[in-house]
Amino acid sequence: MTDSLEKRRKAKEEEYFEKKNKELAENLAKKERVRLSPITGEPMEKLEIMGVTVDRCPTSGGIWLDAGELEQILKEAKKSHDQFEDQWLKSFFESLFSKNQPKLL
Repeated sequence: MTDSLEKRRKAKEEEYFEKKNKELAENLAKKERVRLSPITGEPMEKLEIMGVTVDRCPTSGGIWLDAGELEQILKEAKKSHDQFEDQWLKSFFESLFSKNQPKLL
C-alpha cells in the first residue's frame, strides 16, 4: 500500500512542476512580445510604476495593465501608505500623470 501512495505522490508532484514550468514558459513568451497600442497601433513602451512593469502608448499616454498588475501596484501603494501616511496616493497619481514620466525600462 505504501508503494501505491508513493507512486501517487510522485505523480502529483510531477504534475505540479509540469504545470508550473508551462506557466513560466507562457509568462516568458508574453514578456518577450512587443505589444501594440490598442489606440494607435504603435509599439508600446514599458515603464515601471511602484515596482511593477506596465505598458504605455508613447503617443496617447494610455497605460495598460496585465492581469494582477493593478493588485501589485495597490499592494505596493499600501506598503508605502503604511510607511509614509497620506503620501502614497499622491505619489501614485503623480507617477501616472506628471510631466516627469515614471522610470522607463
